[in-house]
Amino acid sequence: MNKIVITPLGTISPYPKGNMNCPGFLVEYNGKRILLDCGNGITRLMNLPEDLKDLNIIVTHYHKDHIGDLGSLQYASYVYHNLGMLDKKINIYLPKNDFAHNREAILSNNESYANYHDITDSSSFAVDDLNVSFNDNKSHTVESYMVKLQSDDFKVIYTSDIGTTNMEELIRFCKNANIIICESSFIQKHNSNSKTHMTALDAGTLAREANANKLVLTHLWPEEDRSLYLEEAKRIFPNTEVAEEGKKLVLTKK
Repeated sequence: MNKIVITPLGTISPYPKGNMNCPGFLVEYNGKRILLDCGNGITRLMNLPEDLKDLNIIVTHYHKDHIGDLGSLQYASYVYHNLGMLDKKINIYLPKNDFAHNREAILSNNESYANYHDITDSSSFAVDDLNVSFNDNKSHTVESYMVKLQSDDFKVIYTSDIGTTNMEELIRFCKNANIIICESSFIQKHNSNSKTHMTALDAGTLAREANANKLVLTHLWPEEDRSLYLEEAKRIFPNTEVAEEGKKLVLTKK
């Protein structure tokens, strides 16, 4: 049986609170791992050093709430390697264009046992038969990449931070996904007027127009009642749930 297991490690922004962390999703496939973003607090839910083995970390953009724990994982890889407990470098994928010197700081960290790779619109890599590709959503305040994990059996989309100014392209990238893990920073009552973040209603619209099977909401405001996000998105797309730290999402194919 072919299987993908997705564990939410962080679901809120812009700061962690209680048992909730900033953005991060751990994907496990054939004993290998892909970490989608590395927000503040997510290492609390990781099983180290095991989760460092065959680990590919994807940084979708350089906002602090998405890279807050990256330095900790870099240092963990360094220490566990020196202790003889990690014999293969972790892989870290970063947007090629720097922002606010964040890329420079990450690459200059000498206490790290890692290989570094560029992310552009044309870049991709494979984890066995699972292809990982990227799309600059061109709708956030900085360069920010959506991620597609696709095999013959599965198609999973992680939107990272997106807005509503490029919906046609977003819909094309997400088309027919098994799961869209979508940012939904706001609900309509917030009256944010933001074009660089989505509401839960926007996320529901994206899932419906993309003909997705399931929508998972994330990147929520820490002080807001999560049930309000769910209620709003479900008005547009019924098969919706809110991501919760530690609550696994499992896709299987016989």
